[in-house]
Amino acid sequence: MGKYSVHECRNQPVGIRVEFSRDTFQEEFTWQVTFSREATEKDLENNHYLEEVGEVMWSLVAEITHCPYCGKNLMESLNNNGEFVLFDPSGWSTNVL
Repeated sequence: MGKYSVHECRNQPVGIRVEFSRDTFQEEFTWQVTFSREATEKDLENNHYLEEVGEVMWSLVAEITHCPYCGKNLMESLNNNGEFVLFDPSGWSTNVL
């Protein structure tokens, strides 16, 4: 399995993605959950780098083996290192933490 796909889960909240995608560290495909925080009007007032409501302020991508919302095993026979990365594009440039 080496092709992008999305796990459709009726239990997952809006704004959270569970997908089989290229890993940030090893360039291999892994199952990942992505959490993102979008800017509000108040965020725009406090950060002059943000331009519009709904702009992504940060996102956390973590490798997973099972869907955190329905429990389905997603891994089959693939390896997963449990790595994660936090992207913070709220400033002039994106920081990878």
